Amino acid sequence: MPLAALVAAQEQTDIGDGLRATLPLAGRTLIEYQAGLAMAAGAEHAVILVERVPAALAQAVDRLRREGLRVEIARSVTDALDRFHPQERIILIADGAVAAQGAVDALAAAGSPALLALPDVEDHADFERIDAADRWAGFALLDKPAFEATAQMLGDWDLTSTLLRRLVQADAARISAIDPDGDQELPRPVLTTGPAAISAIEAGLLRRAQPDEGNWTEHALHRLFAGPLVPLLIARRIDQNHVALGAAALAWIAALFAALGLYWAAVLLLPVAAAGASAARRMARIWSRTAPPPRLTDLARHAAALAALILLGRTLAAEGGWGWWTITVLVPAGLCGAAALTPIVSALRAQPAPRWLANADALAWTAPLLAIVGGWRWMVAALAGYAMISFTERFSAAWKAARTGES
Repeated sequence: MPLAALVAAQEQTDIGDGLRATLPLAGRTLIEYQAGLAMAAGAEHAVILVERVPAALAQAVDRLRREGLRVEIARSVTDALDRFHPQERIILIADGAVAAQGAVDALAAAGSPALLALPDVEDHADFERIDAADRWAGFALLDKPAFEATAQMLGDWDLTSTLLRRLVQADAARISAIDPDGDQELPRPVLTTGPAAISAIEAGLLRRAQPDEGNWTEHALHRLFAGPLVPLLIARRIDQNHVALGAAALAWIAALFAALGLYWAAVLLLPVAAAGASAARRMARIWSRTAPPPRLTDLARHAAALAALILLGRTLAAEGGWGWWTITVLVPAGLCGAAALTPIVSALRAQPAPRWLANADALAWTAPLLAIVGGWRWMVAALAGYAMISFTERFSAAWKAARTGES
């Protein structure tokens, strides 16, 4: 059966613009995170039940729609009811409630009616009590007929509390919000009564910014230089696309310096641009569980670095002969060859690539040190060697994987 979500956004006059839903969370809003939980659990669309739509909420809905999510706003219970298909199951999310994705997934996989429950202990005092043993974690699963029956008798009562009581009366299945599968505890649900309560959710989102993949520059250097920038950037609600554009622009400024013969300025700016691009990627990971795909800004940044390299190669060839053109060309050739072989190796052999392999960012960070130690000629020669060694490793890995597959 199809799945949808109903997110309640009630008035809370003591909070910001009056809505918990618009509390700032990692550069966005709480309502975006709640809708994302439901969508990740399989909901095809979400309905936000709210009487008043402040600017922050309208902007949040626009962002969700730009990302391809079907999100609607309903001003009344009757309006919300009309937006669900008769056969749809509905994930109900109480105002300000957040639970672990694993718990929401377990709820979505259950048969309706069902609800997420917490033990009735002091730590969970903010959550609504079900009975002497359990409290409600703010998430429930029901079908449209149950929602419709509750709407008909609602009157002046609170929707979520009334739905909860009717679900309890219907003997809804209770799924642990902390350990739904009985094998591993999940982060505890949070009821965001104010900005302080949202800090735990934000800390979990920021942990997503740390990449699980990438080469040594991403795990070592960018962790030191780009990682600390991410909380500062999201606190100021700076869009990651603007950060990526800034990194590309900085790279082209480096290329301009190279065109003027100021190679030291160029070689020092390119690592800064790489760190900026890494910060943008990390910001994108906060709201997505997978690494973002390469973008035009990355291609523009790499093109700027290639332009700076070609300009340096021209200078070296003018001073030392055409052979320096050959050495210069080996740098992009080795990188492109290694990049082309990596998906082939991954398809043939499910093993991560070695972290030491060269990529554009690794060369950008390595170049200044090589220039200091050996000058421009040795720098270009060493970068060419690094790129070609990486290509050789990928070619060897692809050859061995193909031979193993044949045997």
